[in-house]
Amino acid sequence: MRKTLKQLLVLTIFIGNSLVITAESISAHEHAERTHNNIILILQTKNALFEEDSELFIQEISNAFSPIVDFQRIARNVMGKHYKNSTDSQKERFSEAFRSSLLNTYSKTLIEFKDEKIKVLPPKKQLNSPNKVKVHIEIITSSKSYPGVYSMYLDKNDEWKIINIVINGINLGITFRSQFYSLMKKNNNDISTVIDKWITSV
Repeated sequence: MRKTLKQLLVLTIFIGNSLVITAESISAHEHAERTHNNIILILQTKNALFEEDSELFIQEISNAFSPIVDFQRIARNVMGKHYKNSTDSQKERFSEAFRSSLLNTYSKTLIEFKDEKIKVLPPKKQLNSPNKVKVHIEIITSSKSYPGVYSMYLDKNDEWKIINIVINGINLGITFRSQFYSLMKKNNNDISTVIDKWITSV
């Protein structure tokens, strides 16, 4: 499960780096298509940095990935029914813990995926609101390919943000929520303890 989760997370960053766009820019599909080759080049050239300076590598990943992910909204969805029972301080702590755990996982596994490719599929008819979009993709590895779809929404600054992703049937949001609920059960619903353990549990 841990290996599968790490693969899912690093594929998320691979996709996400192509989507730093605003409502007034070209569509998510067009932008992803145009920047696809550049992303592959970035992934290939940044791998050596991990060995030379791991902290700098993590910062590079953070700078590239953070702007297109709504960590706070995803963290709220991960907490689910426990969100309303948490204090403002706990909500903020978990959001930051969630963000840190993702970025650290990405940095440590990114080098395994430097040769992977992402094919952005033509847009399908959107049935949801203009402020939400689903982009279907195909992840191509040396041995097989995986279907994927991720959800984005337009935030108050007119920027598209990733809020969920599904790769080969694995739902990122549901996977993280299951982990959070499991930790809550094991720790007698002590949110503070769960937050303290979150980073090492991913």
